[in-house]
Amino acid sequence: MHYKIASIILNSAKATGLSDVFVAQPDSVKENLAGKIFILAEIGGKKSEGRKIFDFLILALTDNYYNDEKILFRDKIEGLKLENIFEAAVAKTNKNLLDFLAAEKIRINPEATSITLGVVCDNKLFFSNFGRNRALLVYRHGENYELINVEANASEAPEINQENAVAKTPQLFSSVISGEVPTASYFVFTSEALPEYLSGPEMISIVTKLPPMTAAEQIKNVLSKINTYVPFLGIIIKNTTGLTQIEGRGDLEDDPSSAHNSISSLNYTEQKTEQILSPAGLINLPKLFTQAKQIISDWLIPSAPATGKKVIYKNKSENTNTKSNQDNNLPTDLGKINSLKEIRQDSFLIKDKMFFKKKSSWLLSSFNKFIASLINWLDPRRWSLILKSLKSWLLNLNKKNKILFGILGTVIVLFVASTYYISWNTEQAALDEQFRRQIAQLEEMEGQIDSYLLYNDQAAANRTISEAMKIIEALPRDTDEQNKEFDRLSNQFSESQNKIYKIKKIDQATMVNDLNGLDVQNLVFADGKLTATSKNVVYEIKPNSSDTVKTTIDGADNLSLPYSVGNLIYFWDNDRVIQFNTNTKKSTIRSFSQPPNHEFTGFSIYQNNNNLYTINKQNNQIFRYSSGGGNFGAKTDWLGQSVDLSLAADLFVDGDIYILNQNGRVMKFRLNKPLEYGSTPLAPEMSEANKFIVGDKKIYLFDAPSKRLAVLDKANGSLLQQYQVEALSNPSDFTVDEANNKAYFLNSSLVYEVEIN
Repeated sequence: MHYKIASIILNSAKATGLSDVFVAQPDSVKENLAGKIFILAEIGGKKSEGRKIFDFLILALTDNYYNDEKILFRDKIEGLKLENIFEAAVAKTNKNLLDFLAAEKIRINPEATSITLGVVCDNKLFFSNFGRNRALLVYRHGENYELINVEANASEAPEINQENAVAKTPQLFSSVISGEVPTASYFVFTSEALPEYLSGPEMISIVTKLPPMTAAEQIKNVLSKINTYVPFLGIIIKNTTGLTQIEGRGDLEDDPSSAHNSISSLNYTEQKTEQILSPAGLINLPKLFTQAKQIISDWLIPSAPATGKKVIYKNKSENTNTKSNQDNNLPTDLGKINSLKEIRQDSFLIKDKMFFKKKSSWLLSSFNKFIASLINWLDPRRWSLILKSLKSWLLNLNKKNKILFGILGTVIVLFVASTYYISWNTEQAALDEQFRRQIAQLEEMEGQIDSYLLYNDQAAANRTISEAMKIIEALPRDTDEQNKEFDRLSNQFSESQNKIYKIKKIDQATMVNDLNGLDVQNLVFADGKLTATSKNVVYEIKPNSSDTVKTTIDGADNLSLPYSVGNLIYFWDNDRVIQFNTNTKKSTIRSFSQPPNHEFTGFSIYQNNNNLYTINKQNNQIFRYSSGGGNFGAKTDWLGQSVDLSLAADLFVDGDIYILNQNGRVMKFRLNKPLEYGSTPLAPEMSEANKFIVGDKKIYLFDAPSKRLAVLDKANGSLLQQYQVEALSNPSDFTVDEANNKAYFLNSSLVYEVEIN
């Protein structure tokens, strides 16, 4: 292989369109016969369309060129040149591209598109250019290198009138430039932006002193320090045809100092690039520090007045007659010292203590002078005199000078204002770019959420929507456009969130009963009847009717925690259980031999044996009270292993034991131990879920602060639906008519009805 090639791709992801470079990697046979294809492209418009065009160009050009049968007979047919084969391949590719654009209904924006197609084989180079890409030749001229624009210097070839000649394509790639790359020279293809940020001498310095791969990395390193999002593309090709192995390495081995010179040159290139790209008005801190360091150094070591007499040294062999000089090798004429720098250079002639003594005393004196000067400058009287002098000077100026002075002041003000405006504008541009990146990230996350829901990956969807909501909350809202985007994204992701969490919003609910004045505290649905309780009274109510049936329970004081099984309603009342029959309107009081002495959150009675169960949150235990003679005996521990019940709020027993946690999670137990149950904390997580209803096939639980009713599948605990009842203002209790798919909510003294599926 008689060439080396390297590519440059920088900031391609930040481009508005597609920016990419392709260098083919054919097998050795194809490379020896036909060389390497390369493509450098900047395509405006959408990235997806640009990617389609770029990939099509790669497939079409490699197929039309490498699969051309004439390549195999290139050396056997007289007059068959590789240039003609490449021109034919470009013509076919051009036609194929136009057909592809028409089929895909893609339009290329010529103003924002630049594409270079080329092939390098041995020392020959053929390429066709569309747009504003640069083709630069770096070649040796005498002892130096020069750079020329090949397209600007390429001459037009004479037209071919043969019948079998390949016609030039008038559409995109209308001409092919061909020629030989001189030995030890370089060919650089770049996008339009790269030469604008890297000058010709700097490019020559980097390309000629480093191998192509290293030069490409150095160019990327220099350009990456530029505060811009402009994409940079390039291809570096070095012709090594005819070079020996040693010559191919360059001057690195010939000159031991070449490595140091190369590094120094690259450092200089870096400094020049920073200087060229630094915006107007920006303070060059490194240069300022260097100057300050030099001033301080000159101040600390001032030059002594010159005397015109220099220190002269003689070699020992030059004066053999002077014994002192032979013994001590001292200068014949010490003369006078011109500066302290000479003392440092020749300090071996002076005792150390003399040098340091003089230096320390000078420093102390200088410090005292500095303090005195500082005190003098801080004196208010001095500043008053300065201001008076300045005022007098201004008043004594003639009209012309006053005008010039005013113009100078205006220029200074404008300069400061422009510097501040540039800084502010740059900061705003960075914030706008960050905002656009956040919007793009959110749109991408929305697509991910849809794909997760498509494959029923609920956990990933929940995780993604949580991250998206955090990003939305952090979005800036300083402008009207940002506020509009915030509102749009908030509504958009709220809908997605409701879809993920299976939340159905109910903005209106039907008010069916007004129980004002009855001091109702609880609702319960039993045996097809809706009842409400108040202290020691049970009211049987009918929806959409003012008729109520009042039943007073003798001996009751404060009926609470009601739940129903069939036509029986159970209440907790002062360390005892009251059983109320909705058909007979009769009640039964059941007492405890040892009343529960723990924090009470809920209870349930198993109908098969009338045993009562409660939760002990402090000890993470479920207590069982055996039934005997209509009352309940001493408590026993039911759980056989440790389970965290610190969030338990309610329980229900129907052979299995179900426990509701405050965060909306339902746990299931059987035979004294927990079961693997699919219920997890609901999302959004509940905070005060304190009551649930376990039906035949479903479980219903309600969180008053969020006004949310959740419906779970009783068999596996999975979420079926959530209802957000926005019509409720102050909900306190709920109950469910499972047979008719209705939920009733007690809101202050009003009862609301909601249809649930």
